[in-house]
Amino acid sequence: MTALSLPHLLEARPSIPGQSPLWLETLRAEAVERIRRNGLPTRKLEAWKFTSLGALERIAFRPADDDAAPRLDKAALTTLRLTPQCHLAVFVNGRFRADLSDLAHLPEGSSVTSLAKADEADLRALTTAPEIASDPRARALVDLNTAFMSDGAVIHLGPGATLDPIQLLFVALPGGEPKVFQPRNLIAAAAGSSATVLETYASLGEGVYWTNAASRVLIARNAVLRHYKLQAEAPAAYHTAETSVRLDEAAAYRMFILAEGAGLARNEIDVALAAPDAEARLSGATLARGAQHLDTTIRIDHAMPNGSSAQAFRSVVDDRAHAVFQGRIRVAPGAEKTDAQQLSRSLLLSAAAGTDTKPELEILADDVKCSHGAAVGDLDKDALFYLRARGIGESEARRILIDAFIGELIAAVESEPARQYFRQAFDGWLSRGGHP
Repeated sequence: MTALSLPHLLEARPSIPGQSPLWLETLRAEAVERIRRNGLPTRKLEAWKFTSLGALERIAFRPADDDAAPRLDKAALTTLRLTPQCHLAVFVNGRFRADLSDLAHLPEGSSVTSLAKADEADLRALTTAPEIASDPRARALVDLNTAFMSDGAVIHLGPGATLDPIQLLFVALPGGEPKVFQPRNLIAAAAGSSATVLETYASLGEGVYWTNAASRVLIARNAVLRHYKLQAEAPAAYHTAETSVRLDEAAAYRMFILAEGAGLARNEIDVALAAPDAEARLSGATLARGAQHLDTTIRIDHAMPNGSSAQAFRSVVDDRAHAVFQGRIRVAPGAEKTDAQQLSRSLLLSAAAGTDTKPELEILADDVKCSHGAAVGDLDKDALFYLRARGIGESEARRILIDAFIGELIAAVESEPARQYFRQAFDGWLSRGGHP
């Protein structure tokens, strides 16, 4: 492993306002020691085989903990907001902003607070190790977040409550000095509850910064969580995120990710179906152009019988950009009647565009139904010819085919406001740049 070249971060002493129990400080110190010992992940690790953090390591990021609250008004957030009526928690440069948020009408028994107001039980839940075990060296970014987290969202859904929708809006206002923002989020859905939670990561301005997020999601018996994410960071930004999900009996998890921002980004999602009859449906679209490198890594663990999971991910890659999809499914001994499906497809729009796809199945139980598939190709020449023959210009014909390729996934998003939100983001991506 290479030595960590982020000395300014390791010298910092972050804190959560009002929260500094001894056990948490010990946990932070242990995380820092692991980072010093192991460094950031390198491509020598199997889980990081296709993504290098070398460029990120060469930048002297500083924590944003001591920043004064940047000036911002609600009007500046209009284009980023899911709907004018949605529940909204806003974080600017990693810090919760009550003045920009709208949390006045939450359902009874539910709460949305910042990390600064988390109680000890929440802190312990937030700092629990990811549900799915892996090489500790590959988890250095989670360690970094544990060591330097200072704010984030804590969402509790009461038994039987409905929260539909709530948006967690993380806005970066880059300054002259590269900063790192490290939100830590908790979503805890009690038995029988239902929610739609949308995370948006975006920038109002240009500049170099790094968002390193970690989230813990707990879904109790018979609860349903629709969890969506738009990653639309600034072009010079870095975005890394790890989401760890645990499903109890008959719980359901729906996730959709649209990744189109940042120069380098990696979304890691761990989903543990830890009780019988749990269900997980994950899908997403990666839109990469220029010199972007966008990585999606999924690990799903079927630990108990009668669970089902499905993954459907698609990438559109143009110019010299690179997309990565890694998807691992593990069926533990005794997890009979598991149904697990995975499909990834990549569309390359230029000769210099690239993609790496790595599907994995580890089946340790009998009487299961599992499959995976991957496809990489360019635009269908026959379909292009068909459209051109009907008087449609080449650029518009390419746009139509790309729209059909990604639009199918967006159309399957269950929440209508979220579906329109992602559709708008995708249309914006299509309209920018010289391609298609």
